[in-house]
Amino acid sequence: MKVLLLGDRFITNEIFLSALENRFKGSGVNFEYSRHQLQWPVVPMESNEEVAEFSGTDTEIIPMLRDAEVVLTHTGCFTKRAIDGAPKLKVIALGRGGPVNVNTAVCTERKIPVIYAPGRNSNAVAEFTVGMILAQSRSIPQSHHCLRHEHSWRGDLYANEMVGSELANSTVGLVGFGAIGSKAAKILHSGFGSRVLVFDPYISNDVKESHQGCIFTDLDTVMSESDYVSLHAKATKETAGMIGTREIGLMKPGAVLINTARPQIVDYAALYEALKDGRLRGAALDVFEDEPPSASSPLYSLDNVTATSHLGGASLQAAEIGAARAVDGLYSYIVEGKLPEFIFNKELRS
Repeated sequence: MKVLLLGDRFITNEIFLSALENRFKGSGVNFEYSRHQLQWPVVPMESNEEVAEFSGTDTEIIPMLRDAEVVLTHTGCFTKRAIDGAPKLKVIALGRGGPVNVNTAVCTERKIPVIYAPGRNSNAVAEFTVGMILAQSRSIPQSHHCLRHEHSWRGDLYANEMVGSELANSTVGLVGFGAIGSKAAKILHSGFGSRVLVFDPYISNDVKESHQGCIFTDLDTVMSESDYVSLHAKATKETAGMIGTREIGLMKPGAVLINTARPQIVDYAALYEALKDGRLRGAALDVFEDEPPSASSPLYSLDNVTATSHLGGASLQAAEIGAARAVDGLYSYIVEGKLPEFIFNKELRS
């Protein structure tokens, strides 16, 4: 069986290959490999009208797809043109949480299962979120930058009007309570002793019962009572712009907003205005409307923002889990002859 390994510089071809060989050992399935490495994350992702968050181009990979029966990738660009250029393709497996870089409608027409790896980076993002809260509230980036790059000792950051609150004595509001939000809640409540408020209209009573340390409430309460508001909702039509001028206006003076989810959730113009006038203490942002932000972005003029380059999901384990879950799906499909649990085009089950 001919396999195209289309890794990048996060989930490398070596990681994909190791996962395949470990999972298929003793299965009797023989693979013939071809491979190509894409350049994300060193080169930023791109999007177009057909697919999103991809690396490279379909033109780049079409010559490699002509004989491929299986594709294992993370960020490859699978447009209709690419899929049409792969006449022997039987299955695509991705080591990421959603197949946004694949034209799934075309795959469904061709009866090509699209396997993915939801939750692969939930631990990584949950831990990173807490790190962002601590960094912003305790002025870690500001002190580091001034000491290392300006040789300036920022004793003023210890002044009473400059210091932040301990998490043990703070209320943290979570908007979204999926795999990441629920893990962040556990770290914050059990690890730090924070009071945790949650807004998520889609979670079940069973989930609420299993998280007794959290207070489940409405969005306005989360926004108005929290010292820190952390976003973990998916980008959908319902959540687009859900944190706008009104919601930001509900936040306590001196509160902090953290976004490690998706930029579409927040009206960034309204957020920047609240940061500029000092009504909010700060923000910690890992995602932006444009990535990287344009040189004219008001982000660069704000000194009360901790900003990182979409690093929330970056851990060794996230890469390995993504590859392993994608390969588990391939094993179900190829060896066991069944459609795997994490298949995007579920209509193929019928």
